[in-house]
Amino acid sequence: MFKVIVKGGMLPQEEINAYILHTKKKYGAILPENLEMILEVDGDYVNISYNPPFIYHAYRSTDYLVNDARKLNPSKYDELLDKVAHTIN
Repeated sequence: MFKVIVKGGMLPQEEINAYILHTKKKYGAILPENLEMILEVDGDYVNISYNPPFIYHAYRSTDYLVNDARKLNPSKYDELLDKVAHTIN
């Protein structure tokens, strides 16, 4: 579980739980254990940030997406490692 900090106002526990569920569904297993979710209330809007910030990567491998390359089977993981990154200069 991670720590939730609410700034700039009050939120009902049901809404906080909805933001926690959203984060877990979106980022899944890649969440750091020491994560703090910061919910900044701005009128009718809530800005979500994380401390420490983390980068989310999605890997496409043979027409399906995974949010962590470690979830790929060994042959798909080898295929991912063999891919050549193309850059534009």
